[in-house]
This record gives sequence, structure tokens and C-alpha cells, in this order.
Amino acid sequence: MSYFTEHFWGEKNHGFDVLYHNMKHGQISTKELADFVRERAAIEENYAKAMVKLSKMATNGTQLGTFAPLWEVFRISSDKLALCHLELMKKLHDLIKEISRYGEEQGRVHKKSKEEVSGTLEAVQLLHGVAQLLPKSKESYHSKCQEYERLRKEGTSQKEIDKAELKSRKAGEALRRAVDKYNAARADFEQRMLDSAMRFQEVEEAHLRHMKGLIGSYSHSVEDTHVQIGQVHEEFKQNVENIGTEMLLRRFAESKGTGTERPGPKRSRSKAFRIPGLSRKERERDAVESPDNDLVSVPVPPTPALPFPNWEHRECRSSSPQGCPEVDEDGFTVRPDIARSEAENPGCSSSDSDYDEDEPRKFYVHIKPVQPREAAGSAEAAVEQLKATVGNLILAPGVVGGTVRRQASRLSRGPSPVVLGSQDALPVATAFTEYVHAYFKGRDADSCLVKVTGELTMSFPAGIVRVFSGPAAPPVLSFRLLNAGAIEQFLPNAELLYSDPSQSDPSTKDFWLNMAALTGHLQKQAEQSPAASYYNVALLKYQFSRLGPGSAPLRLCVRWDCAPGATRVSVEYGYNAAALALPVPLGTVHVLLPLEEPLSNLRLQPAASWNLEEKRLLWKLLDIPGAPGQGGCGRLSASWEPLGGPSKPSPVAAQFSSEGSTLSGVEVELAGAGYRMSLVKKRFATGKFIKF
Repeated sequence: MSYFTEHFWGEKNHGFDVLYHNMKHGQISTKELADFVRERAAIEENYAKAMVKLSKMATNGTQLGTFAPLWEVFRISSDKLALCHLELMKKLHDLIKEISRYGEEQGRVHKKSKEEVSGTLEAVQLLHGVAQLLPKSKESYHSKCQEYERLRKEGTSQKEIDKAELKSRKAGEALRRAVDKYNAARADFEQRMLDSAMRFQEVEEAHLRHMKGLIGSYSHSVEDTHVQIGQVHEEFKQNVENIGTEMLLRRFAESKGTGTERPGPKRSRSKAFRIPGLSRKERERDAVESPDNDLVSVPVPPTPALPFPNWEHRECRSSSPQGCPEVDEDGFTVRPDIARSEAENPGCSSSDSDYDEDEPRKFYVHIKPVQPREAAGSAEAAVEQLKATVGNLILAPGVVGGTVRRQASRLSRGPSPVVLGSQDALPVATAFTEYVHAYFKGRDADSCLVKVTGELTMSFPAGIVRVFSGPAAPPVLSFRLLNAGAIEQFLPNAELLYSDPSQSDPSTKDFWLNMAALTGHLQKQAEQSPAASYYNVALLKYQFSRLGPGSAPLRLCVRWDCAPGATRVSVEYGYNAAALALPVPLGTVHVLLPLEEPLSNLRLQPAASWNLEEKRLLWKLLDIPGAPGQGGCGRLSASWEPLGGPSKPSPVAAQFSSEGSTLSGVEVELAGAGYRMSLVKKRFATGKFIKF
């Protein structure tokens, strides 16, 4: 609706001046917006510097004690928060540059508009001058007429009367010319004012749309930063939870420990448990006096699940080196080699130099026999004992996971390519699904806005639920998006997905999953669909927009010819491979033309279906492009005779889909170990694809 053409008139014709100065005020608002964003960028920079200072404080935290590792968590979190605010500061500085460029463009538009409406300013000035002349002409005409009537009534001479009559007639002619000039100036002013008001409104509409777009960019930048800050806080909380008390104690013990060797009794090669310095007679005397001086018996525990025979006490009477060792009357084993060596080398002694060297060295070991096993059920008991022995052992994740995965693969095999095999790495599949929305405006295809929304989905085989739910924690699943520079906004699944906001390369984006939340999510799907062979999990949504028809995979150009007795519509379409990351045909292409008016004598080229209930024409085309060399372009036309007066143009819509490519060109790769990418699917379809 044209508001400016209805509300800026008035007797004094000040509306033009108000509209002109309002246009000039647009430059002031642009400058003030740039100042506001610049101030916000300064705030973000100061905040980032404060977070860096806080990070240094965490770095300088004491590295003594068991709490020391947690300072590293604080440091990392503070650094990432600083990077978040620095990234927002950079985005805001880029936005300031964009605002400045728009301000320069705005100045050129205002200059051009001023030249276009200059004629209206002249018309306003002319009308103002004529409007001032008209009352004077009226006053002069009335005074001349009154003078003529007075002279005629007073009977003045005919010569004076004729002279007065001539003057009144001239004044009347002057008044008529002033009225004509005023009417002509008024008509010219009114037409020029209408044109100028519409021009001023167009300028303001474009200005407001651009300003709202700039504000939208500002809002998205702040929103993205808030999402990243939330992710950093979530990561900080998760890291604190992961570092348990036991881990802190273990790290401290491993890094600051002073050794694991305990001070023990000094070993000697003499008889068992003698006090150094005592002779044999003294030891015998102490044995009589002390009732606790017994021989030490060393029990040998039974080995589980291994049927060793009972130990029996046997006495060896052979003294030869090849036979059993020599045993004295007390049960000690005599070591002839030590006795001989000490006898041959009297000068060499051990640390127990106070012992009597005239006696041979001997030791006594008493082995307690194991309890006899029961005859019945011995094999089952051995198995149960073995389970009890090894049941609490935790194997490495690769071993346990591999065993489970191999079992599970047997005047979850199904129709999905995501199945568990004998490999150590767990299989996952990824699917990119994008929807393209295009809005073509004007009489040609040069004015176009393309917006793409996409979704990233991962598929997991049903058997992977048992692996994730097993005793060993699954490895963290992480992946990286490549060629992501065109993406303007990411919206991760906040319950499942984390991202690193500190990346310096805008063309890549790293993500990793909350494995506990993913396991719970897959378990719920398994409970709801126990017979499914795989489960899909939506992880991420994204969007971006582009200007110009070169971003649309299918160009549309519609021309309407609406005569009183006939209507003709021509739709030209063309395949644009440059808009796709990988050129693939567009399948199931439909072109829809609404026809809600009563009509007759409908002619179509090529043939189309006419749905009377939905009141629309539908052209069903083959794949675009079809056979090689066809070029992927064509023309559709429809003509009819309207029965209710001239037709009104209506929007034309298109629908299509495609497999094997995307418009964004985003790629995915796994960033960690433990998983393998079995399949990557890409597809896109139309959302709202309309030509106005």
C-alpha cells in the first residue's frame, strides 16, 4: 500500500519537504546503527580481554595438590569463552564494514532520487508563486469592478465610465490567466507529487528492508555466540564431571609419588629367622626360654580350576647333587654349594657376618596340602571358580567391543548399508538433506533470493545399541564438516552434539557427540521399534542464503500478457548446474500455474493437466536435463479467454528433487578413531520455489 501518496498533501504543500528530509534522515540512522554496533564490538573486545586475564589467573593457579588438574579445565573454558567473544567482535566489525558500504550506496541512491524529484521541487515553488498571485488578481478585479459600478451610478462622463470598464475587463482577464496558471501548476504539481511520493516510499522500503537485514545479521551473530557460550559451559560442566575424585587422586599419586617399594626385612642366606650376633648355643638357649620360637610354615594356596594332585611329604635320603637335596634332622635343606664356597673362601662373608660360619646353611619350607576335591561336579566347580576369578577383569575397549560387535553382526543385518561386520571400527552412515527456497521477482530472472536449509542425519545399526550399552565405555564419536564456509548459521541438537567454537578456519567445523545421551536416545528408539535394522538420529540443522539467479538450480522467467479478451502466459525455465556442488539431474520436475478465474478456450503447449478442484495447471516434465546435449531449458505456454475481465498475474511455482548432490557442497569426515563411515548420502528438494 502506498501510504506516502495519501498522507503528505495540505494547503501549504509541505509534504514534499517532509518526505525529502525523511529520506536524508535514513543516512543518519545508518550512521547511528554503525556507531551502536561499533560500541557493542568494543564491549565484546573488553569482555574477551577480561576472559584472557581470567585464563592467566587459572594458569597461575597452584600446581601443587590434588586439585591442580581442575585449573586446566578453568583455563580451557576461559580461553574458549574469550575466543567466542573475539569471534563475535570480528563478526560485528565485518557488519560495520557492510553498514558503511550500504551508507555509501545509500548516498548514491539519494543523489539519484534527488535528481529524479527535482521537477517536483520546481512544481512546488511554481505553485507557491501562483498561489500568491491569485489573491492579488482577485482583489484587483474586484476593486476595478467596484470602481466601474461607482462611476456608472454617479453619472460620471461616458469617457470615464468606458475607461473604468476597460480596466475592469483587463483585471478580469488577468484573473482568468492567474486561475488557469494556478490550475495548470496545481495539476502538474499533483502528478509530480504522486510520482515523487511513490519514489520516496520505494526508497524507504528498500532502506528499511536493508536495515532489517543488517539487524538480522547482528541478531544471528549474537545468537550464534550465545549458543557457542552455552556449549562451552556445557563442555566445562562435562569436563568437571568426568574428572572424578578417584582420577584426581590417581593423577597426583602417579605424578608426585615417591616410589612403590616398601622397606622390608633384610634377606640373608643363613638359617631362617636368626638374630644376628647370636651363636648356636645362645639360639638354643633362647629357644628354650621363648615358647614362640616356632618354625615358619608357608602355605601354598590352591590354584583354581587346575586339578593339581595333593602334595605329600616325602623324605629324600640321597645326598648326591643329582638327587634330592640333603636335609638335616630339623627338616632344613643343606646347600652344599654355599657351604663349600664359604669354606673355600673364608675371607668372603655376607652381610650377616655375625653368624657362625662353621655351620652349613639350610632352610625349611613346609607346604600345606590342598583340601581334597569332591569327586562329583569337579568340572562344573572348576568352571564356576574360573568365572569368579576372571569375571571382574576389564579388558581393553577394542577387545570387548570387537567381541560384542562380531556377535551383534549376526490561481542387525538388514536393508541398510549400516551393518555391523567383523571390523574393529563401528559403522555409521551420514545423510545430507537440503531444501531450496527461491523467490524470483520482476519480469526477468535476474532478481532472485535463494535460501537453503539443510539437515545432517546419522544412521546407526541396531546392533550398536548393545555395544554402547556394554561394560566398556564406547569411544567418543567426532566428525568434521568441510567446505562449510557458505553456512551462515548452525543449529546443533543441544542434547546430543557439542562443537568447538574456537576454530580459526571458517571452512571447517568440528563436532562431537555426548555418548551417554546418544546411548539413551538409541535405547529409546530400540524400545519403540525393536524390529528395526537401523536408527536415524538428527544431529544438526543449518542454513544459508544467496542473491542472484546463479544460486538457483532451476531458473524461472514468467511473462504475462493480460488483454481484455485474451490472456497469454509464457514460462521459460533453465537448468543451472553451477548452483550445485556436483551437477546431477533434477527429477520429477513439476510447474504449477494457479487459474482461479472463469475462462474458456484454454490452449496449452506442451500438454498439461488442469485440476478443476484445485484450480491449477500442472506441467509434469522429465528429468532436467534429460539426454546429453539437450541443455536443460525449455518453454511452457498457456492462453485462454477470460470471462470475468482482464486476468490478474499470479505466482508460478516449481517442484523438483534430486539425489547425489547438495547446494551447499558440505562434506563430512570422521575425526576420531573407533568408527568408520560406511555411506554418505546427499539429496535436495524444493521448499517454496516461486516466481512472482
